[in-house]
Amino acid sequence: MKTSKGKGRGMHAAHKRSKDRQLVLLDQGPLRKKAASECSRQMARLEKAKAEWKRFQVEDKAAFARWMASTFGALLSRLREIEAAVHSKEAMVREVEAEMFFGGARSPRAAYARVQSRRDTPQPEADPHASPPPPPSQDDDEGFEGPDLDELAQEMLFENFLRAVMGMNPDRMSDAKYEKMFGDFKANVLGHERPERQADLVPPKPLQSRIKELYRQLVRRLHPDTRAESDAEVSAVWHEVQEAYSDGNVERLEMLLAMTDLQENATGEHTSLSQMRSVLSELRRSYNALQRNLREAKSDPAWNFGRMQDRSTLAKRIERDIKLNITSCEKRLEDLESEIARWSAPPKTRKRQVGRQQTDFFF
Repeated sequence: MKTSKGKGRGMHAAHKRSKDRQLVLLDQGPLRKKAASECSRQMARLEKAKAEWKRFQVEDKAAFARWMASTFGALLSRLREIEAAVHSKEAMVREVEAEMFFGGARSPRAAYARVQSRRDTPQPEADPHASPPPPPSQDDDEGFEGPDLDELAQEMLFENFLRAVMGMNPDRMSDAKYEKMFGDFKANVLGHERPERQADLVPPKPLQSRIKELYRQLVRRLHPDTRAESDAEVSAVWHEVQEAYSDGNVERLEMLLAMTDLQENATGEHTSLSQMRSVLSELRRSYNALQRNLREAKSDPAWNFGRMQDRSTLAKRIERDIKLNITSCEKRLEDLESEIARWSAPPKTRKRQVGRQQTDFFF
């Protein structure tokens, strides 16, 4: 019994929490080193994908277009001519159908006659030197305008809107929520300009100084006048810096600065672990987006065309596809022309058959 009681007291004492609190400092050096290594690997994968995409856009597609023009020039010209004729006939059919639905024509023949008459006698073009019509006066405007309503009328409209549309009781709303929704109502429904508070436009001084410091560091690294190897990628980052600075986005500026540190292998104590992880997330998003584009590009016949040695199989497949498209377009054009020909043909008159009257006698 004593042993069990002592054991219980010991367990109870072990479960007591200490009231002492201490901060344990972690060495972020290994973590930063690991994050930098992951960013380097992701950068290498991204650069490889970018090289594939650039080769497809610059080399493969240009070589494929030249080969198509030289190999299938006559077939492509024939296909373009038939497609243009099909588009013209389809436009006529759509115009006739619109005349039937909206113009009150009783038959496709009558609608076609109206459309053809309009096409034969087009409307005269407006004189560019003629003076524009006078703007409508305020007396001609109908309906109410939000800015002309006083504050009480706007508030009444807002409360009616809350009850009838939103199903909310304005009396049970907090003052902050009421003012916010009232401002949204005046801006979105009544067309008022939302007042901008000075505190929202200008960041606090410490944050503003941090933004300027980050911007100056990025400008020294990315400015086109200071980089001899300026290319499209550096230009894209430069525009991102300008956009982040104009928006006052300090997190974006820190991420871009950390990215340039990693690219130049200049990371140190000033590059935090959170910044490296933000760079890693950005690199992964860019890589995944580029991989989606590459998967779509691999289904294009121009993919890897610049390094293709034997093009005979590809030529047979493309020639077959072009001829099938020509046949399909010719069939479509034939159907459209026969339909339009029925509309333009004169109506057929029914002829009465007059025969000798015969009289039958039955006995």
